[in-house]
Amino acid sequence: MSDTHKETVVCPHCGQRISTQVTNVIRHDDVKALDALYKGTLNRVRCAKCGHDFLVDTTLIYRDDENPFIVYYVDIPEDADLHTYEREIDVMATEAAMKENLDRPTVRLTVSLPDFIEKISLRRLGLDDRLIEYAKHQLFSNLGEERLSSSAHRLLVDFSNKDADKLAFIVYDRETNRPISSLHVPMEEFNNLVKEFSVNDQLMNELDTLFPSCYVSVDRLFG
Repeated sequence: MSDTHKETVVCPHCGQRISTQVTNVIRHDDVKALDALYKGTLNRVRCAKCGHDFLVDTTLIYRDDENPFIVYYVDIPEDADLHTYEREIDVMATEAAMKENLDRPTVRLTVSLPDFIEKISLRRLGLDDRLIEYAKHQLFSNLGEERLSSSAHRLLVDFSNKDADKLAFIVYDRETNRPISSLHVPMEEFNNLVKEFSVNDQLMNELDTLFPSCYVSVDRLFG
């Protein structure tokens, strides 16, 4: 089961103090918690005083101990040093694995809730998130600034896509955080990319160079 505890939170709209259950750690087999995460209801509270709905501001962790994998969601301040968070999480994961005499898990750091959900979903689908971020980089690089700009747009995989021949992405406006368009890569083209990397050690080494830490994001490549 996922790790849940009672916490007192403050309504950001009226300041009312509210006692509620908060989930911090989501286990890979907790279907109920995952469903709530996907629907946007996990850690969502309605204030009885003013009726305002809000998400509790908390760090989230997704854990799969059977196939060692951990994703952290941390709402990092804009002026914070991201590299410091990367190092701390990587060191923490290594030390925890050594202490429990376990294999070190694959670890990911995300700084937005949509990215957190994307990492979990990709892992559960058996997709290498590094290659997804590489595919995003190719789209940003090849479509041109007028159509797709890394400074103005974000890309997230469209998991509602039902066309098996396409790897679909939703384009978000960074300023408004709203979806504005969509685009896709032919699935055959993406599968060829996966195959090319899987049989070429040099390419896999280059992938490790592009994403050397737990922060695996196309934003790193344009930072």
